[in-house]
Amino acid sequence: MWPSRVERVAAVLRAAGVEGRLEELPGDDRIPGPAIRAEGYDCDGRTVIALVPQDSEVDGRKLALAARCTVARPADVPAFPYPNATVLIDRLVLAEQEVWIEAGSPRHVARLAPAQLVHVTHAQATDLAADS
Repeated sequence: MWPSRVERVAAVLRAAGVEGRLEELPGDDRIPGPAIRAEGYDCDGRTVIALVPQDSEVDGRKLALAARCTVARPADVPAFPYPNATVLIDRLVLAEQEVWIEAGSPRHVARLAPAQLVHVTHAQATDLAADS
């Protein structure tokens, strides 16, 4: 049995008909594949979530442009699948075969195909990563 917050993520995936895999991370917290990070922003009073590769930084200018706001300020991330938020996913994520995202707690992750993540979160693909 999963902890209640993790079970809520599992229920969302089941309801959406998504074949995902939930795992509890071992003590070293190493994610078994390409990790996706969710960052929250207040964008002129709207909540915007940026889904980006774990090792990428979000370019605030690109985010504000994609979200159509004047400035994006850091904000809390609501629970997955980010209800009542505009969800933006970096195009780099879509190139992966599968991705891993936090699933209810920092010790639990879900493996999904990027298309499934887009489907469940209603994400819009855009360029969000800062240029290196």
